[in-house]
Amino acid sequence: MRFKFWLHPDSHECYHELLDNGTSVYFMYEILNSQTHDSSIVAFFRNAYNGSILAVSTTPQRGNLQLTTNETTLIDICMTHTKSDNSAKYLSVFLHVYHIDKILASIKEAGEFDNSSINAYNSLDSIKHHVIVTRERQIEMEMLNQKDLYLIEQNLLWVNRWAIIHIILIISCSLFQTFFIRRLFQTPVSIKRMRK
Repeated sequence: MRFKFWLHPDSHECYHELLDNGTSVYFMYEILNSQTHDSSIVAFFRNAYNGSILAVSTTPQRGNLQLTTNETTLIDICMTHTKSDNSAKYLSVFLHVYHIDKILASIKEAGEFDNSSINAYNSLDSIKHHVIVTRERQIEMEMLNQKDLYLIEQNLLWVNRWAIIHIILIISCSLFQTFFIRRLFQTPVSIKRMRK
């Protein structure tokens, strides 16, 4: 699951996720409109029943959290704006939930179907691990692409604004110069009539 939202100063945003025993959660966030390299938020997993903090991330600009539960529980996935600055943060968030035991059980069932398939079982286990790692890297690459797209859009907006200002300035200067030069070379009507 992926989404974007604004996180205003001195505010927090929480999302709830019910996790079965053995479920793993991979959570990644990136601040898209960070003005400085030390711009940060605090992201954390909290047990919704007793309020205990399970994992915390305070890294600047981008961070990730990973958690594997030992029991069925409801967790809060929260982000709070630190008081490092007073600007709202535009966040891009990815959340990936997977159940390793269910994946292993399905692989084991396939392995029990044919006992001579130990190599196939090991291969499937390796493939499962690589799929999870690849998915996490894919999420990270999508985050980087979104960050780049946001910066490109903001730069395009800035360039367009300055281009319009320059066009208006050039047109107004040319109109002013045309009017001023005409007035400079304009002779009074009475002098023209006297000469005739």
